[in-house]
Amino acid sequence: MHSASGDESRPERDDDAAAAVTVIICTRDRASLLGAALDALRDAIPPGVDVLVVDSGSLSSATRDAAAKAGVRYVRSDIPGLSIARNAGLAATDREFVVFTDDDCAVTPGFLAPLITVFASPEVAAATGRLHDIGDPSVRDETPAETLRRTTQGLDAGHGALMAFRRSALMAAGSFDPLLGAGRHFGGAEDMDAFCRILHAGHAVARVPASVVTHVYTRNDDDYVTLNENYGRGIGAMCAKWLRTDRRAGLSVTAVVARRGVVRYLRRLRTARARHGQQAYLRAVVRGLREARHLPLRDGLFVDTAPPAPVMSAASDDRMPA
Repeated sequence: MHSASGDESRPERDDDAAAAVTVIICTRDRASLLGAALDALRDAIPPGVDVLVVDSGSLSSATRDAAAKAGVRYVRSDIPGLSIARNAGLAATDREFVVFTDDDCAVTPGFLAPLITVFASPEVAAATGRLHDIGDPSVRDETPAETLRRTTQGLDAGHGALMAFRRSALMAAGSFDPLLGAGRHFGGAEDMDAFCRILHAGHAVARVPASVVTHVYTRNDDDYVTLNENYGRGIGAMCAKWLRTDRRAGLSVTAVVARRGVVRYLRRLRTARARHGQQAYLRAVVRGLREARHLPLRDGLFVDTAPPAPVMSAASDDRMPA
């Protein structure tokens, strides 16, 4: 295991890299999807990689059972929320690098090496892979990794479905904001917010096209609108936070969000599904900005004054608050 200091040694062999990595999957009441994600992960990682399932308040023991069947570690948070679960995962490992993927995604064989290799540069504190939709043709992309350095580039850094962090840098930046992300009212932008804070702290984020994850779950039209509403409220709340914590950076982030939202809407006018989704997104951005502008803040994070109520599993021995 390697030190998390700024001049830490970098893994040079496969076994060194494996011993430095924890892959974390956060999930809730989706045992079937989780099982498939763990199967794909098993076939794609070398021995020695730590795999951790974080149960975000499932109602039954099925999530724990799926983790046990796969032979991976399991922790549970009775308080639901994606950011809360991700922070529980961070607290449950001391490995140098943490990789997050989702329960509705399948990692591609070979995804890990290019994602972790970029951390050989001490300035890189986070990295993201490429998200491929199961309905799209798969194209291998060997484009070299791109390094991002400006705060606003956190909006372009990548997707929470496949992201890696130098654990020490993420924790120093405050980890994930508990009020942002799936399972909370501001149901998105927790990944972009973390990338922006990493960049704002003077680190770099690498985008790694050669590291690929496939999204295997397709949403219907109603789910699509709801998803856009959740993302919009989260991004609006993120903008409200940045406007208060660093006015200059906040204005830049908000201007990018607003400009892109309008451009996407104009480009999607001809397709009803896309148009309705973008309309919902834009309305939700405004709501998120308005609703979050007076919420308490501490060290660049929202203060979670009203966390969700604990959810107890039907199985009494499954109650292990993270």
